[in-house]
Amino acid sequence: MREHKVKYLFLTILVTVLTLHSSACLSIEKNMSQESLQTISASLTDAGYTGLFLSGDRSLSDSIWQNGENRTSLEQIVKSSEYPDLARILASEVLYEKVPDYPLEEWNSTLAYLYSQALALTGVETGGMQITGNQWGYMYHSDEAGVQDYGALGLHLVETGTTAIPYLTTLLDNTDTIFYEGSREATLGNSLRYRVKDAAAYFIGKIAGIPVQFYDQPADRDAEIERLKQALNNTNNLGE
Repeated sequence: MREHKVKYLFLTILVTVLTLHSSACLSIEKNMSQESLQTISASLTDAGYTGLFLSGDRSLSDSIWQNGENRTSLEQIVKSSEYPDLARILASEVLYEKVPDYPLEEWNSTLAYLYSQALALTGVETGGMQITGNQWGYMYHSDEAGVQDYGALGLHLVETGTTAIPYLTTLLDNTDTIFYEGSREATLGNSLRYRVKDAAAYFIGKIAGIPVQFYDQPADRDAEIERLKQALNNTNNLGE
């Protein structure tokens, strides 16, 4: 009887030790995974769009991608609101570049929010110019030449479809300046004096199929944006 009690006690202790060890390992693994995600997120924001994709041989998207080893981490960053919007947008851009079937359809709402927010982050005054106008193309100017020019981010925004319209509508009062970098690109882009609200109106028009006229004078643009708001309200009322 005593021998059975000793064996039972031993087994109880062994199970307890193994359980504690397993829990500790899972906790350490989770912490390491979280630390890795934070590191990737920080690397994305430090590099910015230009550093990731537009720096020639020094572009950092490959080092972030790590031959696909970081795919799951990048997907987690895109889906999680725990990370800065800029990091999430840039993680999405790396996935667009590297994964042929990206994104999954169920990600549409998340991406609609993120790419609309990317436009807000383009603003100089309150958006901190975390993204430049170059990533949105020349918009109205290109339309006048009969050329579709949404830029890399604008194209991905338009692909989210009507889901993006409510997010973009919140930007129709955003007067932040959009700044273009480069030489000829900057000369042309900055001469257009685009504001975030002008770009938001442009992309709403493209997605909703509502023509939006561009004017040189900001006051005339504002009047056109008010007309667009009314058209959106009328459309929403018809759908109710």
